[in-house]
Amino acid sequence: MSIGKKAGKGFIKILQRNVLEKLMGLTTIVVLARKLTPYDFGLVSITEVLLYMISVFGTTGLSEYLLAYRKEDVKETFKAAFWFNIVITLVVLALFLAVAPLWSDFQNEPRIQNISFIVGGIFIFSQLAVIPKAWLSRNLQFDKQVRIQTPFIILIPLGKLAAVFAGFGVYSLIVPTLLLTPVQTWLFYRATKLNPGKRLYTERWKEIYKFTKHLIGSGILRRLADHGDKFILGKFLGLGMLGIYNIAMQMAELFTTQLIMVSNNILSSVLPKYVGDKQKFYTHYISFLKTFAFVLLPFMGIMLLAAKPIILLMYGPQWADAILPMQILIVYSALRSVTSSFSIVMNSFHRNKQSFKVNLFFTPVHLIGSAIGAYYGGIVGVAVSLVVVRAFFYNWRIKLTMDAVEQPATRWHRDLYPYFMSIAAVIIISWLVGYYLHGVIDGLFPLWIIGIVAVGVILSYNFIMKLIFPRELNTISYFLGATFPRIQQPFNRVYGLNNI
Repeated sequence: MSIGKKAGKGFIKILQRNVLEKLMGLTTIVVLARKLTPYDFGLVSITEVLLYMISVFGTTGLSEYLLAYRKEDVKETFKAAFWFNIVITLVVLALFLAVAPLWSDFQNEPRIQNISFIVGGIFIFSQLAVIPKAWLSRNLQFDKQVRIQTPFIILIPLGKLAAVFAGFGVYSLIVPTLLLTPVQTWLFYRATKLNPGKRLYTERWKEIYKFTKHLIGSGILRRLADHGDKFILGKFLGLGMLGIYNIAMQMAELFTTQLIMVSNNILSSVLPKYVGDKQKFYTHYISFLKTFAFVLLPFMGIMLLAAKPIILLMYGPQWADAILPMQILIVYSALRSVTSSFSIVMNSFHRNKQSFKVNLFFTPVHLIGSAIGAYYGGIVGVAVSLVVVRAFFYNWRIKLTMDAVEQPATRWHRDLYPYFMSIAAVIIISWLVGYYLHGVIDGLFPLWIIGIVAVGVILSYNFIMKLIFPRELNTISYFLGATFPRIQQPFNRVYGLNNI
């Protein structure tokens, strides 16, 4: 089986897993959001912020290093990475638990100490799973990953529901994960048959660190940016508003998070194999990105236009303050999605230092913008700041990506503008229709509104693409033929493509 078809099969398997995970997560969160308070969600979030900030000093880059490694002694490298990972994980955990009491006092919330022990336990076993997961990804054995993870995708949410009805309160969000993650990690090692042995291979640790040091730096800055705004919101507006912001962000990334995880998992395993031919590298990269945008952007449009009925249906009127931030954050999520492979391209060509420089400038600008936004506009101000700042820096990332493959930055925009222009036109037209018919639409049950919006957006988007950009459909068809041959034929029939 070709690399493309293996990648396509892996994409489908992981996508199926992630759809199941998202459905289970949504079902669970709908119940939890009614049984718990925004403060409870904010409490767990602010505890995790501390762990994320500390863990990045030692846990970023191992998987990327193992996937990008091109020499012959692969097994020895995995053994060295295993012991390096063990040592770093224990150091990070000790530091986290030492700082947790101070964090608890700073937040004036004693439960943070108890939550820290639980979150720390989850962290240990999640980190131990990094090595076997990287092994499976490197060998394109995505089906094994899915088989192992699928039962836990079902069991962990069910455990959270059982815990909340048993009266565990805020601990319902994390205790089931602590109990089941060790079992999942053990199954990963059993599936890969990785035997690290007793030799530590300390002489290889320097080589690992040399590759990962800029990734660690980028990770520190990236997590400062990703979680710094939560810290700022928590201090300016309280943990209750932080909980609302988290729900808005989760809904804005409802589709993107899972698709990004799937695509990056596949791309990080496949793209490094083409670094010797930059033209072929770019062809595979942009063909994937076009298909990704074609599928993703209509869903983003639906989420933006139907944000109000979605929030009210799923979470109830007590979460209405999350509607406008969710709509703003959807714009950020769309931009993030189409540039999320930046790090993969940089890692493939060992240009980690350049991605570090981007984050070095971005993080302070973002945090200052978040503070200004929180002070003047609350959670809406933070969301607006996030979109404005990231839009500027994403263009920098695009330029560096295109430099790596020796293409002009304008080509990236030229290649993808049909997809963004089409969805922008659909959103504007739909908004105008909704504005004039709001009296009728507002009286409908939320589920009906969501359905009407979804059908309207999908039909309009596909009509524009077929009418104005038929060549793009041909490009997508070629990509499907190389990666998802079973999908290509029905795709061609739907869009009337008989020349492929």
